[in-house]
Amino acid sequence: MEALGHSDEAQGLYTEMLEKDATNVLASKRLIAILKSQGQTTLAIRELVTYLDTHGNDFEAWLELSHLYLTQHLYQQAAFCLEEVILQQPANHFFHLQYAELQYTMGNLDIALKEYLRVVELSTDNVRGFYGVKLTADRLMTESKKGKSSGNKKDQLSNASKMDNVPQQATLERLSELATERLVSVYNRAGDTCKKTAEQWLKE
Repeated sequence: MEALGHSDEAQGLYTEMLEKDATNVLASKRLIAILKSQGQTTLAIRELVTYLDTHGNDFEAWLELSHLYLTQHLYQQAAFCLEEVILQQPANHFFHLQYAELQYTMGNLDIALKEYLRVVELSTDNVRGFYGVKLTADRLMTESKKGKSSGNKKDQLSNASKMDNVPQQATLERLSELATERLVSVYNRAGDTCKKTAEQWLKE
């Protein structure tokens, strides 16, 4: 029915099938796909949450739910879903990368740095991973300097609290340097144009 464009009829059929058997994986996934195609993101999220109550080991469903939450700018919920994905797929560097980038966006720089480091541990020439290490380390150093130079005690205490789980300044500097070295090394193998572009960006 879906192939013929009868999505409403198909949706009704899948709903009826789920009323008879709530654990029907095929019906659940097809219903969610229809809701997504119709732009009914809120309903698709609700159906996915219901599906995962029964099929919590389906990491692809957690990943899909994370993406749907991101479309609604629900970053905390999306991060939780990615944590579930990583628990089931701990050796997949791409999932750690997604989680790191999300934590960076949310401003959780200490978590982002740990996850970026995990990415380059699992994928030793991962450009996005090394960019992430450099950007996060540099930003943490900047934040630390701002906190120390602030004359506002409240700001200093707030910044100190945020920096509790952050490496020392010397460690951050070394991480930034190592990431830069690795990026230059990767781009050295990509040709002169890429090398010059990368070196120029890394100097800024």
